[in-house]
Amino acid sequence: MGIENDRLVFDYLSRIGDLAQQRQLPAAERRELVSGLRDEIERRRAVRGEGVRGILGDLGTPDEVVGRVAPVPSAPAAPPVEVPDAEVPSPRAADWWDGEAADAADPTGRVAGFMGGVEIPELLKPPPEEDEESGDEQEEAEEAPEAKRKFRLPRFGSPLLLTSALLLLAGAALGSVPPVAAGWLLAYLSRERRIAALTLPGLAAAGGAIWLWGRVEGRWGAPIPPGEAAMGAAFSATWPWTLRTAAIVSALYLLWRARRA
Repeated sequence: MGIENDRLVFDYLSRIGDLAQQRQLPAAERRELVSGLRDEIERRRAVRGEGVRGILGDLGTPDEVVGRVAPVPSAPAAPPVEVPDAEVPSPRAADWWDGEAADAADPTGRVAGFMGGVEIPELLKPPPEEDEESGDEQEEAEEAPEAKRKFRLPRFGSPLLLTSALLLLAGAALGSVPPVAAGWLLAYLSRERRIAALTLPGLAAAGGAIWLWGRVEGRWGAPIPPGEAAMGAAFSATWPWTLRTAAIVSALYLLWRARRA
């Protein structure tokens, strides 16, 4: 696959060079055109992971590319030339692949019927032959960006936030205060301390207080009898689930932020 793609690029740039010379584009401009196209193709293959056929389709056909920098000149029609009868039987032009005939027809040594578009060989150097193993590696490299886009797994960018969230979840599951306290401490050391370590736990504590107030006022739940002992028992029964709720909410928020970091 890698060798085939390099051949497509080589043939595409060769055709553009030939057309540019046929339309009398100066040599410096031809080199700049071909070099710029080659750099653009390699950049899009390496950075964006695009396929060669798609890139060449976006750039346009060789005729379209050369036409944008060297339009086809409109030449006036030449008047017909009368050839005497004696000059009608003319010798056949030498074929460019016939070396002896070409040398006889053109003493300057030029190959008849064949022209090259670019004078610098390294611009259109054919791709080196690659073994099957290196070709497979290049094919896998070209397909890697597309595979990453299709099968991208969740990633976590902040180890501090992730560790804090795991400690909070562990403390909530075990009903243990030390892991929860350690998780909030790490959250407080991060840039998410205002929400994860202060706002969300404060909201959970406020919810627990409102729940106790409603029971005292007889608005919901089992009424709390008057007396410090009854209030202490109600508080002891309420604060564990308040702590768990605060820890779980903070952990979920930290996981969300760690995923986006």
